[in-house]
Amino acid sequence: MALTVAQLSKQIKSEIKKVYLFYGEEAYLHSFYIGEIKERVLTGPFSDFNYSVFEEKDASFEDFRMQLDTYPQMAEKKLIVLKNTDFLTSAEHQKRMEKLLESLPDYAVVIFSEQDVKKVKKSLLSIIESKGAAAEFSKQKTPDLCAWVGRELAKAGKRIKNQDAEHLVNICDRSLERLKTECDKLVAAAGEDEVITGKLIDDMVQVPLEFKIYSMADKLLSGDDKGAYIMLREFKLNKEQPVIIISLIYSQLSSLLMFRQIKQRGADFLAPNRKFLARRLAGESMRHDEKKLRAAMQKCALYEDEIKSGRIEGWTALELIMAYLLS
Repeated sequence: MALTVAQLSKQIKSEIKKVYLFYGEEAYLHSFYIGEIKERVLTGPFSDFNYSVFEEKDASFEDFRMQLDTYPQMAEKKLIVLKNTDFLTSAEHQKRMEKLLESLPDYAVVIFSEQDVKKVKKSLLSIIESKGAAAEFSKQKTPDLCAWVGRELAKAGKRIKNQDAEHLVNICDRSLERLKTECDKLVAAAGEDEVITGKLIDDMVQVPLEFKIYSMADKLLSGDDKGAYIMLREFKLNKEQPVIIISLIYSQLSSLLMFRQIKQRGADFLAPNRKFLARRLAGESMRHDEKKLRAAMQKCALYEDEIKSGRIEGWTALELIMAYLLS
């Protein structure tokens, strides 16, 4: 059974096992816990000589086996990290891997870092869990990430309001790896100022195109024509593709329509990690007419098709959609 992040953190403080399997899409946690184990396993001036990394499908199985068979240099332990290799997923290696994992030497600690545990052979997963531990690093929930941002900034003596932390989490696409980088930038940019403000975030953090387009859709639906056309001018200057903008406006309209209907029927069927987003979108969706949302979606689909067939110019189509939403 896979350990949670909290369980893994507690486990490696008390004992380092022979083998670990880390899986899931949160890259920052993979790197962080590999680093935590490395600090505990490798000590002394020969650390680099006792640390090996094998990456992706081109990694040599024979080289890995030789590393396992070689004693550490001037140390008690060595650490071998395998990132997204095919050693756990390929039938070609399955039998040999079973033998290796069943008889890992006491001087070796092996970490497998994989994105998708479903591809790992069940027999190998079973051996890893019996000899060591598996831990899942899935994307963290928005409230947990907001709390993490607060703690990370507090280490540098900074504070942030809850709504600004949520804004930062959203524009970083809930990625801990990117949040870590952006928090470091914000701390440096804040200087002597104690509070990390929303304005500083907007000035310093690059906002993904998708998030900007959703913001534009919100301005159009709320009647903020000035704000919407300022964003349109920015998209043109950046030479964005109007068909992509229209497609993402359609996506935002679709989400609002869906959450309006969820609000009417109840959202009890939603997974717990979706209810945080549902509350925000459901509240926002009730401010818009369902009939108009449907009609705007139809116009987006129609103009997207006409752009692709060459019957209308892209920016003209986008401005017609904007005019309809602002009417």
